[in-house]
Amino acid sequence: MRARKTEGSGREAVGSLLLTAFCLLLTACFPLTRPVVKIALVAPFEGRYREVGYEVIYAVRLAVREANANHEIAGYSVELLALDDSGDMDMAAEQARKVAADPQVAGVIGHWLDETTLAAAREYAAVSIPVLATTSLSDLHSSAFRLWPTDAALLSALPDAAFCPAPCDSLEDLSWLHSPTSNLPELIAGPPLWMQPQFAALAGDAAEGVYVIAAAPLPADSTDPSFADRYHALSNGVEPRSNAVLAYDAARLLFEAIERDMKQNGALTRAGIMAALEQSNYSGLSGPISFDEKHNWKEAWGWVYQWRNGKIIRP
Repeated sequence: MRARKTEGSGREAVGSLLLTAFCLLLTACFPLTRPVVKIALVAPFEGRYREVGYEVIYAVRLAVREANANHEIAGYSVELLALDDSGDMDMAAEQARKVAADPQVAGVIGHWLDETTLAAAREYAAVSIPVLATTSLSDLHSSAFRLWPTDAALLSALPDAAFCPAPCDSLEDLSWLHSPTSNLPELIAGPPLWMQPQFAALAGDAAEGVYVIAAAPLPADSTDPSFADRYHALSNGVEPRSNAVLAYDAARLLFEAIERDMKQNGALTRAGIMAALEQSNYSGLSGPISFDEKHNWKEAWGWVYQWRNGKIIRP
């Protein structure tokens, strides 16, 4: 009986050693959970402008997936916080307060319409969280970086055109396009929002020949045309247009600023990331991206496209 007990104890000891070794092997193969840094995307996912939201979210998801797969931000996993503002100013401000209250959010991309971006900007400024603001409006706060051409840049892209009357960043009223043809100028141009398929549906025959000044190129005209294939792999049939290109660049720009802040300061802070964005010299799908002292995109210019036979083309 004693011999059997000793033999059993020996087997238990060996089993314990094997279990310990196995656990160590598992730990080596599957490291402990990495700390998380979040980026936020706020856009209209419901309502009239939901096409914009669905286009940009797949681009940012692609950027996050690639960053995590390549371990680009050493020691951190990136998570995306996506919130819907439905193109509504009050809802935009409410969602901005939610984002600003999350200490893990390092930066924001949004809100893709002039009025909602402006309504949210003051909430972000209150806590000094860096925002890549997708608007041409000039009265932004100091924490915002305009990842969009200024009004002057948009107008200079097609200086001989008649631009839609203010407020132009809207699909609510396109009645002026249906004026008698004799009263319309030969060259009609609209804002980046008119790149959306919904514009052609709402404008009908009046969309034919209308120019659109986009904030970024279409994927085929970007610095990496293969972006469209990577986007399609996870977009469930949603087509990438200029906003998808810009959203991907925005996420990559934030990742670069986060990485630089960590290397320079040994820790992530919103102030450090903002300082890193001020030093940005990034080459993206849209071309070079850096910011001037007013946080305007230095190299921004309007990309000129035109509606022909229900499609957007390079004129």
